[in-house]
Amino acid sequence: MSALRALRPKAPLRERGSERRIVALVRALLLFESAMYSAVTPVLPHYARTLGASKPAVGLLAAAYPAGILPGSLLAAWMASRVGVRRTALIGLLLFAVSIVAFGFGSDIVTLDALRFVQGAACGFIWGGGLTWVIAVAPRERRGGMLGSVIGAATFGTLIGPILGTLAVAAGTQLVFSLVGAASLALGAWTMRYPEPTPAEPGTSTPLRAVLRNPAILLGGWLILLEACTVGATGTLLPLRLARFGAPAWAIGATFVLASLVSAALSPTIGRLVDRRGARLPLCAGLVTTAALLILLPVPHAWLGLAVISVIALGAPLTAYTIPAMSVITESAERAGIALVVATTLLNLAWATGETIGAPAAAGISQATSDAVPLLILAAIMLATLVVVRRRVASPRPPAGAVPVEPEAASRPAATAEPRSDQPSTAGTSVTSRATRAA
Repeated sequence: MSALRALRPKAPLRERGSERRIVALVRALLLFESAMYSAVTPVLPHYARTLGASKPAVGLLAAAYPAGILPGSLLAAWMASRVGVRRTALIGLLLFAVSIVAFGFGSDIVTLDALRFVQGAACGFIWGGGLTWVIAVAPRERRGGMLGSVIGAATFGTLIGPILGTLAVAAGTQLVFSLVGAASLALGAWTMRYPEPTPAEPGTSTPLRAVLRNPAILLGGWLILLEACTVGATGTLLPLRLARFGAPAWAIGATFVLASLVSAALSPTIGRLVDRRGARLPLCAGLVTTAALLILLPVPHAWLGLAVISVIALGAPLTAYTIPAMSVITESAERAGIALVVATTLLNLAWATGETIGAPAAAGISQATSDAVPLLILAAIMLATLVVVRRRVASPRPPAGAVPVEPEAASRPAATAEPRSDQPSTAGTSVTSRATRAA
């Protein structure tokens, strides 16, 4: 015990405090962005009324933000590799501040579409810079918990957005969105207080080719895309289905608010579970449970029963495989020597693509058949994905008392791979840190 205390360095304590501050910053950045993403929902009827916009025009305005995320994420990846992740996030905040203030003063639908597209691009910068920043500073043995923390904050931000949108309609879009722009600048000033993280070792010179050849990274991206498709599909079908069974407007809103609260509360716990047990267990549990609940969603023909199943389905099992899917992407990228910004770009692109195609695909299939068909299709895809996950994702990590055999140690000469019997083993950074915390 005393030997372990003697081995405990002082520097990591300072680094851990710095990590916590950076995580707190990124949580604020992603909460802000997510709030701005959902803030437009109550504003859409306002613009339809005041600008005389048609339903297709309003739909285009709603789709402009996720459409902007796609080029924004690619441009953010290019920018982060040259100026760093902190500056990339800062550029996103400045771009968002300018575009949101102009959005508040917009007076025609075409201008609003363009500004909303720019805001989506700024989102790509904020997520690309902020998420890569957290991954870069997080120790591998605590990365899941940190990712769960920032994703939970982003989920909570989606609850604040409609409140801001409602205030914008009541008090005026010029005033409220100008204040939002000021908040974005304040977050930018907070971001400037931190230095750029130490750049990682350069990855492969052809990251795209390396990504396309890496089955684990592609599997993680597919899992994120599948979840985004599910969110888009259920976000379109469930409100209409609840309303068809007589649910009042407040009950429909409360269903999604409760689901978001459950997801935000569970995210840190799921992240810590990934740290302790690996990604396979929560991935399998999340896929199986989500598939089962999607199959059950068409069964209730009373709005209360449907609302209960919806809260559970959207709040718990989807969260159970989001964070482990992110862990699969980042850890596989590190092992392959691929820059982390490439991994987070893939994550952003997968999410934006899934959410973009999920809603219209589900709506089209439902209109041609019934609500049950797109939900059953998603459930079948999840069960098929489960087979791949069980085959491709590593088994749960060994308990803290066991010493894993690392690939690096296996490739060393025998004289250096075997520690002396009178010295404590140092094989595995995570095992050493866990033993130190236990002491």
